[in-house]
Parts: sequence; structure tokens; C-alpha cells
Amino acid sequence: MTEKKFLSCVLTEGILLTILGIAMLMLPKLTSITFGMMICLTFIIYGGYKILNALMTKNYTRHFLLNIVLGLILIGLGLFLFTAPMFNLVVITSVIGVYFLLESISTCAFAVQNRKNLYFWWADIPIAVMQFLIGLIIIIGLPSIALFAIGILAGINFLMTGMIMISMFIATKYTYSI
Repeated sequence: MTEKKFLSCVLTEGILLTILGIAMLMLPKLTSITFGMMICLTFIIYGGYKILNALMTKNYTRHFLLNIVLGLILIGLGLFLFTAPMFNLVVITSVIGVYFLLESISTCAFAVQNRKNLYFWWADIPIAVMQFLIGLIIIIGLPSIALFAIGILAGINFLMTGMIMISMFIATKYTYSI
């Protein structure tokens, strides 16, 4: 792939991600519900795979019945969450909130532990505070925040990633044209 084709792919992906990010931010409930349904389908498909794989390899493994039971549990969980979409979103959003809280602790610990090795180590502290506040807002806002939190977080991620890719394209094109 030539450099020009590569740069056009970067620009195209940046524009696509920016448009998708804006759409997700405009329709956060639809994005959240769609994400929840994708998780359900993933459980159902993986459960079916576990059962099929256990049946195909039963002569080679001793605990193939355990894999069948796990597959049935995954399918059951997927079907249950599919029929209870609000509960599904509350569970997923809770996990995301806890993730942000734990990530804030990890970020702060990394910064403090490496303060002698890294310049600007303190720059991680405001990031850790922001992660903690996002996690706290998500956890405190449950269950009402569950309907749109995933859509907003995914939309911001897509929008920012798209804008960064477009910026990289512009900076690279400007650098090569000089």
C-alpha cells in the first residue's frame, strides 16, 4: 500500500468515526440498547459454540459435560438478558462504573510509583480524578443513567478517535507538503 493510499484510509476512517460518534451522541439510548443486544447475542453464540465444541471433542476431553453445562448457562444468560434489556444495561453500566473507579486507582498508583522516573508524572493525577468522578457519577446515577451512559461514552470515544485521525492526516499532509 502506498503512503497516499494509507493516508486516504486514515482520513476515511477518521471521517467515518466522527460521523458515527456524532450519531451515537445524538441517539445514546439506541446505541446503549443495541450494545446490550450485541452482548446478549455474543453470549448465545458463544454458548452454542461451547456445546458444539464439547460434543465434537467429547472423546478427547474428560470434562465435556462441564462444557455443555457452561454452554447452556451462557445461552440461558443471553436469552434472559435479551428479554430483560433494562437489567442488561444496568449490569453492563455497573461494570463500566466499577471499571472507571478501579482504573482511577491504578492510574494514581502508577503516577505515584513512577514519580522519580517520569517527567510530568503529576499529569496522571487529574486524569485519575476525572476517571474516579466518571465512575462515581455512573454508580450513583444507576439505574436511570444506564439507558444512555454506554451510548454517550461510546459516542465520545468514536468522536474523539475520529477527530484525532483527521488531525493526524492533516498534520502528516502538511508536513509532507513543505
